[in-house]
Amino acid sequence: MNEKTPSSAPPRRRGLLIVDHGTRNEAANARFAALAQRIADARSDWLVEHAHMEIAQPGFEAGISLLVERGALEILVHLHFLGAGYHVRESIPELVESVRAKHPEIHIETTAPLGDDPRIVEIVLGRMDERADQERQSSKA
Repeated sequence: MNEKTPSSAPPRRRGLLIVDHGTRNEAANARFAALAQRIADARSDWLVEHAHMEIAQPGFEAGISLLVERGALEILVHLHFLGAGYHVRESIPELVESVRAKHPEIHIETTAPLGDDPRIVEIVLGRMDERADQERQSSKA
């Protein structure tokens, strides 16, 4: 028998779109693209792309299109923003609805802005501790 069982069904392809504001500064945009690549390298089972809301390319819809072209059936949009400003509150939800209308077969969700993550406090405290350690080291010299 050649009947497919649920366990033999192919896994749904998951995609991650990392979205930031965008800038005219090419070095900053290159660092953001490198971040997306590091995430892709760390999670090879996910399709990963990045996009910018303004100024730089690729834009949001282009990033989604790349993931769909690569075979994503589920897309998580990571909001690489510190707060819930205009793009997080208005632009991105509108774009997500527009993309859902174009690709109704694709399941799309968004994360909360990065700044809402409580682990940010630990990062800031860690940097404060590093600074204090540097100051102690330089005062011993």
